[in-house]
Amino acid sequence: MSRRSLRAVQCVAVAAVGALALSGCSSSSTTSHRTVKVAANYAYGSIPAAATTVVPGGTLTVAEDPGADPNWIFPITPAANSSVYDITQFQYLSWRSLYWSPNGSTVAWDYSRSMTDSAPTVSADGKTFTIKLNNKYTWSDGSKVSAQDVLFWFDLYKAAVKESAANSGNYTPGQFPDNVTAATIVNSSTISFTFKTVLNPQWVLGTEFSQIIPLPSKTWAKASANGPILDYTKPANATAIYNYLSSQSKDLSTYGSNPIWQDVNGPYKITSYNTSTGAADFTANTAYTGQGKPTITNVDLLSYTSQAAEFNDLLAGKLDFGYVNSASIPQISKLTAKGYHTYGLPDFGFSYIYFNFKDATGSLDKIFSQDYVRQAFAHLQDEPAEIQGVFHGAAAPAYSSVGVSPSSPYTPSDALTDPYPYSVATAKQLLTSHGWKVVPNGATTCTSPGTAANECGAGIPAGAAISFPLVYANSSPAIEQLVTSYASALKQVGITATLKSDTFNNVVSEESVVSTPKNDNNWGMADFGGFTNGIYPSTDNLFNTGGSYNQGGFSNPSLDTLINNSITSTSSTAIQAELSAVATDVPGIFQPNEDRIYAWSPKLSGDPAAFAAATQFNLNPEDWYFTK
Repeated sequence: MSRRSLRAVQCVAVAAVGALALSGCSSSSTTSHRTVKVAANYAYGSIPAAATTVVPGGTLTVAEDPGADPNWIFPITPAANSSVYDITQFQYLSWRSLYWSPNGSTVAWDYSRSMTDSAPTVSADGKTFTIKLNNKYTWSDGSKVSAQDVLFWFDLYKAAVKESAANSGNYTPGQFPDNVTAATIVNSSTISFTFKTVLNPQWVLGTEFSQIIPLPSKTWAKASANGPILDYTKPANATAIYNYLSSQSKDLSTYGSNPIWQDVNGPYKITSYNTSTGAADFTANTAYTGQGKPTITNVDLLSYTSQAAEFNDLLAGKLDFGYVNSASIPQISKLTAKGYHTYGLPDFGFSYIYFNFKDATGSLDKIFSQDYVRQAFAHLQDEPAEIQGVFHGAAAPAYSSVGVSPSSPYTPSDALTDPYPYSVATAKQLLTSHGWKVVPNGATTCTSPGTAANECGAGIPAGAAISFPLVYANSSPAIEQLVTSYASALKQVGITATLKSDTFNNVVSEESVVSTPKNDNNWGMADFGGFTNGIYPSTDNLFNTGGSYNQGGFSNPSLDTLINNSITSTSSTAIQAELSAVATDVPGIFQPNEDRIYAWSPKLSGDPAAFAAATQFNLNPEDWYFTK
């Protein structure tokens, strides 16, 4: 499934980053229903120990997800581009985040890869957070990544979101950076941020600071290619610098030649980008000083038009590392027979079909605002059948924005059971008891308009039907199977969802009341895949009113309060109350969390944790190498 990022750049949910991104098979499906064996934590396969023989050099070929080719290089990423494919699998090769997560596939901070060795220290009044850099990372010229580089990112970020909220997928008005009263350089390796109010330290780290990607202030602080270095702490200069760098990022044809993108602190730097396909080539940064040393000389990200084509290249030995989609699971034995290693684990995130609460066509906005309607929709989602029929058993159930696997200390116990188990009869009863005449395989209509308990609800006129376009990303066969099956289930209670496919990138940008409000009346539900969560998995930015990743415009004042409590309260149970409410509020239809299965060449080896990290959409080729 495709993912946006809710973690660092963040904040995925995505992100969408950031973050982050998104029923049994339909009767017409011809997919084999072979069920594979998974471990107690829903992991598929295993990761071999690192080989002892290292062959330096070589070119590593890695598959990009079809339809999700990276298309934004500047590490302040607009909402329309915020995905794991742009951030963690593209930008992070060259520019590392201040705080790194997860730790392999474990839902925890990885301080060995972070630019600081610990969480921020917090002042006695709970408002000032101080970050001390560990001085491990350097820029291409050998200079240390400094507190000034952190401040540079912060000032550009302020300028970006002041110009337009859409300039960052992580931005929610009133939060970072609006809630900061002072950003202070203590010394070259120490910076502090003072907030307007007391905030939950785990939220600040997991949602605010996880966004920070230090930028090279000594070379990037200019407003033109040959212009002078500017004082970026002056807002007008910061705006000019941001606009210049953003304009350069829009020019995809110059990614490999523009000297801006050669000043890096990550293990690889870009050498070419194909504007026709989205393929990109990187070469090792010989000056890299962070965790892991790039033994492999070149990393080529290859673009594919379909996952079948990608799998065929794996079989042919033309691809060193690639994702195995659910439709190809029955053929994995062909890969293992050739010596390929395979491993998969659910991503710490979720997949869902989201409602459009702004589509006024046929009073759909008023219909979706009714709790009982969304509950009826939820009862038509058959996760056990999906897991077996679509994912061949290689998936974990999920009933909220945190699933059953991977485990997290923040997951509430009631998010481990289905609050709306599959039942066509229950879905029908919810509709009929609220004034709808249900016509299976026909058109269900409102026959009792009004606001009484047994009537359709405010703003829903007599004769209103529930019919809408359901747009889905064609990047994954699983998504097509899921939405096809779901549309069939809806039809059993007289609800018509007309399926329309598009690329992942287009669905993310076009079916969004945040980034493209002009399309509000053109779609009713959408499915691009889902989001990858941050370590602190609050749905802030995602399901709060006005959230930057709130694709469908969901709004519930009670949930807003719970999200705010997760932000401001230091109670360990505050976020659990929030996540419990997400499960019952039905802001979208949560889907199983598939095992993100990867296959890699028998000639490729390295740190097992780096292979595990790929299941969480992190790409760490600096920890891999070729063997004999």
